Amino acid sequence: MNEYYDNETFTKVSFTSEQLSKTDFDSCAFKSCDLSELHINNSEFLECEFIDCNLSNTRLKDSSFKDTHFYNSKLLGVKFYEVDPFLLRMNFKDCQLDYASFYQLKMQNFQFVDSSIKEVDFTLADVQFSYFDNCDLLGSIFEETDLRNVNFKTSRNFSIDLETNKVEKALFSKDNVANLLEKYKIRLE
Repeated sequence: MNEYYDNETFTKVSFTSEQLSKTDFDSCAFKSCDLSELHINNSEFLECEFIDCNLSNTRLKDSSFKDTHFYNSKLLGVKFYEVDPFLLRMNFKDCQLDYASFYQLKMQNFQFVDSSIKEVDFTLADVQFSYFDNCDLLGSIFEETDLRNVNFKTSRNFSIDLETNKVEKALFSKDNVANLLEKYKIRLE
């Protein structure tokens, strides 16, 4: 039987090394919670917020995140490609997403704001219409990624191959255009 939580706030709860299965959260808030190493299976998060939480190395197998927001949270090494992609919508502000993977995930209209997104795998992902505002993308992998209409204007340290990714109407600033030419070993002065 599924557990169901509606409009509840969880504060300083530690879920570490536990398994959370078939649980639905509707309009819930998680504040300063530790969900690291947690295995979340077949659960749903609808219009939820994670604030100052640690979700590092959390497994999200077949769980859905619909209009879910993460603020000042650690999501190191999370394999987002394991989530249920139906109506998937997540936004991140002031988060650490280093070493995460969005491999082959359809993630249109996501917002990444003031976040560290280092060494993240976006291979074969559909990131159309997403927004990377003041994000550090050092070492992140964009390989056959759909980046059409993505805004990278204020982000830095990315390396995007224009020949292997779809970049039509993507937005870049004059300051970060050198990242697009890195492959060609061109120097701009």
